[in-house]
Amino acid sequence: MKTNAILWIVCSSFILGGCITDFNPKGIDGQADMLVVEGIITDDESMFTLSKSLQLTVEENDADSYRINFAKVYVECDDGTSWQSDSDTGDNGRYTVKTGPLNPARKYRLKIEIEEPDCNGNQLPCPVKTFEYVTGFSAPIQTPAIDSVFWRKRDRGHPVMIYVATHAPDNSVMYCRWSYREDWQINSEYISPDYPYICWNMANSNDLLLGSAEKTVYGQLTGMLTEKSPSERRFSVLYRIDVTQNAISKQAYDYFANVRKNVRQTGGIFAPIPSEIRGNITCTTDPDRPVIGYVEVSTTAGERLYISNQEVYEPPFSTCRLLNRAELCEELGVAPAFCGLFEIPNWYVPLEAALEAYYIRIECVDCTRFGTVQKPDDWPDSY
Repeated sequence: MKTNAILWIVCSSFILGGCITDFNPKGIDGQADMLVVEGIITDDESMFTLSKSLQLTVEENDADSYRINFAKVYVECDDGTSWQSDSDTGDNGRYTVKTGPLNPARKYRLKIEIEEPDCNGNQLPCPVKTFEYVTGFSAPIQTPAIDSVFWRKRDRGHPVMIYVATHAPDNSVMYCRWSYREDWQINSEYISPDYPYICWNMANSNDLLLGSAEKTVYGQLTGMLTEKSPSERRFSVLYRIDVTQNAISKQAYDYFANVRKNVRQTGGIFAPIPSEIRGNITCTTDPDRPVIGYVEVSTTAGERLYISNQEVYEPPFSTCRLLNRAELCEELGVAPAFCGLFEIPNWYVPLEAALEAYYIRIECVDCTRFGTVQKPDDWPDSY
């Protein structure tokens, strides 16, 4: 279906507590083709995503075509040092810059150079011009360690809720932003020599996960990262979550909270963006050129949690059954008189059991229907 809005890169509407107040988007509702920047300058390796806001008539499925490739992305230090992204071509709009450890005594900023049509004049076709976008220089915020990542589950049938806890003893850090990566193992329900039995899958967080210690005691901060059904395949063998934490400034927190509030109240990520949500990025070549994004400078802390199937898994009703040919024909509604001539559909596969020929749905023996055979780094061998 058609989307009625412009910004697609901002995250979805998961909110860590708090109330929603009246909010009236205004200012730049109808604009498209704005640069949208997502990322953070952090230790060793920083990743940034560049895209264009969507036209009002763009299909949501076409959003990837609005990622910006062929840009030049730099992280600059106030001592004159500069690091450029590994590639000028981008990877679906993603750019990685390797800076090494950040010096807490220095300040850093992001600089982006993009060749774009300059259509301010009447010349057609529009001439191509290099536009430069920068953030201000900022010293790295020192992120406190994560105290723990833990899960809670009330009773059978209730979701598995995963939390993160942290604190800054001297109240030096009051705001955090979190992200995570999930990996999980999937085993087929039945073993077949013709199909892989063990697979893995992964997912990255796509929510704006924010926390504020403004109203907490001693700077303690706990936030719920996600909740999952205990019947999901995530928990059928072994699940792990790698949580990343970045301390952010009050200004960054307010920016992301405004984006999150706008997303929640307009019903989705494809929503009009109000004029007050601009961030800390400007176009030096043309100050009136619109750009959205807030790039913080912050060190990173991380923590990992494993959850085994014995702890939380509640197997769902299984449709995997071994069927002989007659049972399969009955299952598919084929009359007994035609069963011997009936061609077995390709979503069933033969499987020998107890020296008899049986058939079973292919997803019951082929784990690649739910993942890949690529094993994640550092995955425990015992599984």
